[in-house]
Amino acid sequence: MKKSSATAQSQRIQHRSGRGVRSKTTLASVATLALLVPFLVTATTVNSPSYASNVSVLENDVPKTLVDPDTVSVELGAKFTTSQDGTVTAIRFYKSRENSGPHVVKLWSPTGRVLATATLPASAGKAVGWQTVKFPEPVKIAKDQRYLASYIAPNGRYSSDERGLDQAKTEGPLTILAGGGVYAYGDGGSYPSSNYKNSNYFVDVEFTPESVTGPTTPAPTAPAPTQTAEPSPTATAMPPTTAPPTATQPSAPPSGSLPPGVSVRAVDGGAGYYQQFNNPLPSGADYFPVGVWYESLVDTADTVKDKAAGINTYVELTSNSDATIATKAGMNAITTWNAPGQSGSLMPDEVDMWAGPGNAPWTGNWPGQGEICEPAGAQCGYTIQAAQKAAAAKGSMIFANYGKGVTFWESDSQAAKFVNDYPDVISDDNYWFTDPNICGISEGGNLVSPRRQLTQDECRKASNYGWTIDKIRSLVSPEASKPVWAFVEVGHPFSEDWAPTITAPQIKAAVWSSLIHGARGVIYFNHNFGGNCLSQHVLRDNCGADVRPGVTALNAQITSLAPVLNAPFLDGAATSNGSVDTSVKIHNGNMYVFAGSTKNAGQQVALTVKCSNATSATVLGENRTVPVINGIFGDSFADGNAVHLYQLNGSNTCGL
Repeated sequence: MKKSSATAQSQRIQHRSGRGVRSKTTLASVATLALLVPFLVTATTVNSPSYASNVSVLENDVPKTLVDPDTVSVELGAKFTTSQDGTVTAIRFYKSRENSGPHVVKLWSPTGRVLATATLPASAGKAVGWQTVKFPEPVKIAKDQRYLASYIAPNGRYSSDERGLDQAKTEGPLTILAGGGVYAYGDGGSYPSSNYKNSNYFVDVEFTPESVTGPTTPAPTAPAPTQTAEPSPTATAMPPTTAPPTATQPSAPPSGSLPPGVSVRAVDGGAGYYQQFNNPLPSGADYFPVGVWYESLVDTADTVKDKAAGINTYVELTSNSDATIATKAGMNAITTWNAPGQSGSLMPDEVDMWAGPGNAPWTGNWPGQGEICEPAGAQCGYTIQAAQKAAAAKGSMIFANYGKGVTFWESDSQAAKFVNDYPDVISDDNYWFTDPNICGISEGGNLVSPRRQLTQDECRKASNYGWTIDKIRSLVSPEASKPVWAFVEVGHPFSEDWAPTITAPQIKAAVWSSLIHGARGVIYFNHNFGGNCLSQHVLRDNCGADVRPGVTALNAQITSLAPVLNAPFLDGAATSNGSVDTSVKIHNGNMYVFAGSTKNAGQQVALTVKCSNATSATVLGENRTVPVINGIFGDSFADGNAVHLYQLNGSNTCGL
């Protein structure tokens, strides 16, 4: 889920040749290399049986941008077609010294199936120029069909030319299509479909027309294509399903004798909500979902790192992941593809934004592949969600994450249809601390009446994450019948370097604001697409050094309080004379008060509680207590990120 500041639709890659983190020495080396390239071009060949009369389009073309500053793993490709039947014998791509491997190349069918793959090993090292990676066997392809050739740059630093494919490029029967330069961030496995300024990523093939003598035995996995429809990046990943069981109403917890204005409320969906689904998430009191978005699992060391940070759930995995690594580690996974042991099926991300609230026919295209709905400009988000729900595994819990359409741009009735008709669990990713546009009149401006641009002080607040939870919960019908999870960023999710980067205190405050407002799970957006350190693994690698200790401590706190978070709320039992949000929980007869500041300035606050005879309150995680006198206690909230969690030392007096 790459984040950009555009309102929309397709995800974007950024090609910036002047990033300041490169030294003058490095720039000078690149400039020198550019002058020498015509004389340094090599052809490193792997698995190289002999084939006759191969045709390529780009031949020995040299990129203008030899080294893109992007350092995130990305799969880069070129869409191509041919006017003659024939065979593809190899993938070619241009490699700079900085583009380190290993590099996996792939040939994709018109329907998004991988027909063949091969690897240029890391030992290719400093080889520069066009690399030719042979397939073990030639792959038969049909004329007038759209194929895709790609390679993975695991450390970025690829070569590219913006506008390099504004027009198609043709050599003999072979054509690389206009706009055919595509990419997909990740460790591989997702069909590359995003386009940035018609960039040419210098990916090519070796093609042998059928009329030329030579080996023509097709690879066993390459069927003759019969359609030209563009594949969906997630179509092969969506599990086959029918509608899940109808959600049960939450059971009302027992209540004692309550003062006026005080009521007991179960957690949304009820404590045992997940048990109704196949292979459910744990329903025990000790489990509270702490998830990470779109991670990869390729080694057991991955789960070791994630568990050390307090993660217990994956919400989407890269398609090259081995999901059994999660289950063997006692963790849970919710995925768009048929992952072994998955605990839920994930619907397409932010469909409310890129398809809109409507029932128009769906073309089958995804963002970046052409018109989404028919006719052009129509809205078909409901159509897409209905199709994906019908295709989900029978009895699976269906999870949907939405975006600014549901929270800001659509009417409540339009948004409520997205929330109620399709998923069993919902989240929405409004990134109040880092989004460059969220303070605008058409977005965060919806928090005030009349609508206007929010000031930075009004916008960049942890309490706005609680507003997002309230907004989604207000759309759920019947009320409180489905869990809503929180989405919080842990780095720099937007491509603009000047956009804010979230801090550890902000993360903690955003998460606790969400929990105070009723979130039943937390998902961390774990990717940096801008800033000083690009990464897809912020909670694993050095890019997260500043926030990981704080997030780890936060997750440990959430896990230790899981039985309390899963316990009923006691609404109306706490009030304050300051700008704080509060929630009260009852667990094993004990009362807990969670409080988070709603303004960025410091304040002294008095809190009044009902249903308690406590004379003191322990401030959890702070090694201190505060006195409680006649149900009133005071505390200091230093700023908008201040959160205090209190356990009242005494029995509750309401018989709960």
